[in-house]
Amino acid sequence: AAHHGRDSRTAVPVLLALANEVEEVRLRANALREGKSNEVYDGELNCSIRIIDDICDILAQSLGRHASSAANATDNQRNNLCFIADSRSVLGRETTLISSCCKDLARILDTALARNSGRKAREMELSPQDQQTAIVMVRLIANITYQCRYNQDLLRITPVPIADFAYDTSASPNNAAGTHSNAGLSIERTGLHVVLSATSLSPACFTLREWCIIAIRNAVEGNAANAETVRRLEGNEVMGD
Repeated sequence: AAHHGRDSRTAVPVLLALANEVEEVRLRANALREGKSNEVYDGELNCSIRIIDDICDILAQSLGRHASSAANATDNQRNNLCFIADSRSVLGRETTLISSCCKDLARILDTALARNSGRKAREMELSPQDQQTAIVMVRLIANITYQCRYNQDLLRITPVPIADFAYDTSASPNNAAGTHSNAGLSIERTGLHVVLSATSLSPACFTLREWCIIAIRNAVEGNAANAETVRRLEGNEVMGD
């Protein structure tokens, strides 16, 4: 037990360090993307995006080991489950990881719906890099909210602005847009809203819909407020078909 305790005390800070590192890289990528800084070397932005995806994928895999039920788990598995639960809580409370993942996903969503305006859902196109990023972000959101009430609530209340290049919701595939006034919604777009809307990208992104379903399930499990939010958003046809 002492050995497992040492593992937990070591592993949680490592994951926290990775989360903080990816946030630093994100700040640099955003500065490059917004033209606030110049690339130090050719391809720095693309390299930064790949680093973000790789670190977030590591975090998603580390937080996703929850297949064994507590009732049937061995002592070792139970210790691992406790460590993972602690990691989810720490990353949710001490980093901006959930907010950043939602914003990255929203950027891809907004850009894709704007570029594919007027096309049918099956004709939607998404770059391989954006496909990879979308899947990684949704997967991390799914695993960090699993059985963690604080992170579930954070996903629901975290505001995610719509891109400045506002698009016509009626022309976008599946009408899966954000909270424009003509969408009939009285709420601002949040992280939970973005995950719901991201299902509209699934025709152009293999496995994204499945990960969105898992993320939504994990977000609403044992959380009545999130379940009600999903019900209202579905009622307003925020999700794509």
